[in-house]
Amino acid sequence: MKNTIFIADKKAHISVNGNLKLNANTMVRDNGRSTICRFDKNSQAVFGTDSTSVQLYYGCDLIVFEGGNFEFLGGFCNSDTKIRCKNRIFIGKNAVISHNVTIQDFDGHQLYETDEHGEKKEKAISAPVIIEDNVWIASGAKILKGVRIGTGSVVAAGSVVVSDIPPHCLCAGVPARVIKENIQWE
Repeated sequence: MKNTIFIADKKAHISVNGNLKLNANTMVRDNGRSTICRFDKNSQAVFGTDSTSVQLYYGCDLIVFEGGNFEFLGGFCNSDTKIRCKNRIFIGKNAVISHNVTIQDFDGHQLYETDEHGEKKEKAISAPVIIEDNVWIASGAKILKGVRIGTGSVVAAGSVVVSDIPPHCLCAGVPARVIKENIQWE
């Protein structure tokens, strides 16, 4: 944590039982509502790089469960966002995550499919979420297990992402689908 600035407001709750690496400037901000960061045993979390910063605003709720691997290389996560990591969540540089977003790399309960003989077949309960550099996730969006959101893409407000989004695309809807290609944003 050489030359690292870590700022946690008085109402922030940070519990570390796993590995936590803070680079550059990392802030956890609070405005009367609790911000929770929990890292269970055998979990790993990395915030920022030597040249980027990460900010988590008030009301954010980040849990990295046992064995989970979470990396947030740079950007900010606005208020009331919920991030749940049991497998792997990677968020690249210059990420803009608006308020009330959910990012989760697992299903809450085991799901089964049945074959023609009525035999249960387990579906994977978790799969990595990869959010590449310069991605904007608008308010109320949900990012679910096993998806990759490509560099420079935008997820519209209220969208539910259940499949990959290519680079430089705008996606919207439930489930989210690409509605514009070759976009740029700032």
